[in-house]
Amino acid sequence: MVAQQIAERAKRAIRDSTPIYALQKATAGLFKRWPIERVPWWLGKLHQISVPRGVVPNKEPSPLGAANISNIFELLKRTMNLTGDIAECGVYRGGTLIPIAYYVKQHRIQKKVIGFDSFEGFGSSIHFDLSIGGLDGSEKRVGGFGDTSCIRLREKIDCLGLKQYVALVPGYFEKTLPLLPDHKFCFVHLDCDTHDSYRCCLEFFYPRVVPGGIILLDEYNDPFWPGCNLAVDNFLANKPERLQEISMDNYLKYFVQKK
Repeated sequence: MVAQQIAERAKRAIRDSTPIYALQKATAGLFKRWPIERVPWWLGKLHQISVPRGVVPNKEPSPLGAANISNIFELLKRTMNLTGDIAECGVYRGGTLIPIAYYVKQHRIQKKVIGFDSFEGFGSSIHFDLSIGGLDGSEKRVGGFGDTSCIRLREKIDCLGLKQYVALVPGYFEKTLPLLPDHKFCFVHLDCDTHDSYRCCLEFFYPRVVPGGIILLDEYNDPFWPGCNLAVDNFLANKPERLQEISMDNYLKYFVQKK
């Protein structure tokens, strides 16, 4: 009964756009009731994370928008028996990092989920992406996606009981990725938008992803971010791998599986 009452309060808060921090704390324990694949849509929305039951299918295949969390879970499933940890570049507020960590926890997978983000928004390298065109967007600017906080996200991760599964590495990729020179990875989710970020991340992760491991490219073929295509195509030009597609609920995304 108490859980049902909290659920109704949460749904009202979502509908009315009222402050929800207290409700997030009150409902954190509810995640224990379901596998992350079956968490109710309202609980995912309340905590600002992606869950499969909150996905609204596209009418037709489209690369626009964030990766469908079901796509991510499917690719995780394909790589979980491999050695190496999991990485996400472009964490923002943890919308996909947290469900990835829940997946790891609930499936008792002995891996760390490492999240890389400046937590300050885009730096000056965004000017190159602006110069090559693509659709306009409100966050396509210096400081775009800077309305986040590493401290607040750490608190959220701790509140949800995921602290031992997640490591956050704040700072721009060119400074932070070299801090893990000997690390190996089985799954990498690149959601980093800009040309220079994709180039930097591919140069770092490609030699560190184990055979059979996967790099998911969130912005490939996204008309807002042509710099992603430029960086990926240039990087893969002399590599044996070719892009593969995944499309669950008509969210079309591209990935590379390491040979």
